[in-house]
Amino acid sequence: MSDPRNPVRDVMSRGAISVGETLTLRSLAAVLAELEIGVALVQQPDGAASVVSERDVVRALADGADPEEVWAADVASADVVIVEPNETILAAAERMTDEAVRHLAVVQHGKVVGIVSERDVLPILASYARSTVS
Repeated sequence: MSDPRNPVRDVMSRGAISVGETLTLRSLAAVLAELEIGVALVQQPDGAASVVSERDVVRALADGADPEEVWAADVASADVVIVEPNETILAAAERMTDEAVRHLAVVQHGKVVGIVSERDVLPILASYARSTVS
């Protein structure tokens, strides 16, 4: 059983999928669906990164965005919420809750080295909770 006090690096996905800022919403949705991921980084020309999630795509489409005319950069958030690989799984879960996000960029030495999602941390928290009440 994994422990929520273990480091995020134990459960994060290695690397992060990056997409171009001019990728259309339709193409972005196809990438997310094909890779079965919920978030991608959007690389900006200046080297900065923003993040775009499946929720961002759905919200844009619900607001009437044309999936062939709106780009990933148009719906991406510049507020990338991060965690370091040595922070605990519990700390990551708390950050997700505090920031109302489902994904965190795992950053080491200023570089994104992975992504951790609620799907990564929730089973660990549930399993740990079950073991403490038994």
